[in-house]
Amino acid sequence: MKRNKIFLFALAMAGVFSSCSDWLDVNESPNNTLYPEIPPTLTLSAAQTQTFRSITGDNQNFETSIRTNGFNQLGNIMMNSWAGNVNSVTNPYSDEYRSLISSSFYGNAWDWTYRNVANFQKITEYASEDYDNHKGIAKILKSFYMQYMVDLYGDIPYSEAFKGQENLYPTYDDDKEVYKGLINELNEGIALIQGADSNDETVGSEDAMLSGDMQEWIRFANTVKLRILVRESEVTDADVVAFRNQELAALVGAQFITRDITINPGYRAASATTQNPFYGAYGYNVTGAATGNRNLVTASAHAANALNITNDPRRGRLFTLVAGNVVGIEQGEEAQSAPDNPSLLGPAIIPVPVSGNASVGSSMNGYVMTLSEAKFVMAEATLRFPGQFTGYVAETLFNEGIQSSFTRLGATGYAGYMSSIAATPGFGWNATANKYEVIMTQKWIALMNVHAIESWIDYTRTGFPVTPLALTNAGVGKPKRLMYPASEYVGNSANVPAQTSATVFATGPFWLVTP
Repeated sequence: MKRNKIFLFALAMAGVFSSCSDWLDVNESPNNTLYPEIPPTLTLSAAQTQTFRSITGDNQNFETSIRTNGFNQLGNIMMNSWAGNVNSVTNPYSDEYRSLISSSFYGNAWDWTYRNVANFQKITEYASEDYDNHKGIAKILKSFYMQYMVDLYGDIPYSEAFKGQENLYPTYDDDKEVYKGLINELNEGIALIQGADSNDETVGSEDAMLSGDMQEWIRFANTVKLRILVRESEVTDADVVAFRNQELAALVGAQFITRDITINPGYRAASATTQNPFYGAYGYNVTGAATGNRNLVTASAHAANALNITNDPRRGRLFTLVAGNVVGIEQGEEAQSAPDNPSLLGPAIIPVPVSGNASVGSSMNGYVMTLSEAKFVMAEATLRFPGQFTGYVAETLFNEGIQSSFTRLGATGYAGYMSSIAATPGFGWNATANKYEVIMTQKWIALMNVHAIESWIDYTRTGFPVTPLALTNAGVGKPKRLMYPASEYVGNSANVPAQTSATVFATGPFWLVTP
């Protein structure tokens, strides 16, 4: 983790997105304030906002740029939803297409995540008993992001991580033990929130996600916990099963999220640093000029086919339409055979500026977890653990997952779509024998463009939805996890596990039971 340094840039961003009045009320210069002395009210928003960029990417080039290293981009390419526009760029996404996995492949996402999760850890360690709500939120978000580290890498630094100068060389923990630790942190976060009293600072506008709605934070924690337990659904290890079943029993009667979990610390078109980072990276800058990625990212032929064959009303919101259809480029296709006018990211994802005004897109919410994802996770949980979810009906949750996707995208025609796919295998519930296949397929569509890393993790775990390889993949296939980044081999060489590119195709995280 580059020797586990704390990524202090988040503190600078607190000045961008938070009121400076608190700083002006102190007698001591804020420039001399040490990190442990800064209260969570001044760091929470920045910690939330900066860590989120590991998912969505970034429109800036900082010390560790994740402009094209975000988890969302990786998921969209690996799940054959996006293609590179070969009409304007030579050999786009060649490493992803060919599965050339190395220590430099998306390594910045590892560095960025660890550096910013350290800020959540510092919030939990703040030397005051008056911030239980803030500390509860920090524990929940630490668990949320560290799950991706396990799901994408396997064994990771966890128990010895985030200690700064006290431990520059953290050991790697067994990934199944990290999962247990993440559940425990979620439980601790919920307990902190539920145990907060009148002496605790109230969470307000510094919460860029839920504006201090502490009951929704508990629901979010329950949903993240359920997602972790569902990932473990096919594990046979006795210790894992016992702990999983214990935590599933504790979720009986629990509430889960009721809305999209978004983030918006005040995104606006005032400057590049204040834009929604995804819009600034993949859409338009503050002057309304298209970025390079705006014309690079197109629909893949695979995604276009899935949306067109079912006349999916969401297609015109997900991608731009050409003569009423999504036109995609096949991953790895040569420019000579590619369509001249492929579909770009659609208006629900990248609104086009009007008369150079990029305010609408620049101020859009980011999506940390969609309600669609939660509904599909619950549908799968109902099938896998019927004894604990007797009050739920999997098909109903499946339908709600699709419907919430329509709502989020601003698409109409939900009822007609459900009627049209009723007899379509792979898309309709009753027409598909394997219910896990249909859940993963509709989840893939619902998370396309905004949170596709979930679909790639699902594919690794279940094999669904069936996804073609790029033409240039040459049968290599898709990796089951990523290689540890070069920064670990440089800064933590005594502890990082030895790897070759072959190992990431042979073994996955502990929850991957069948190779």
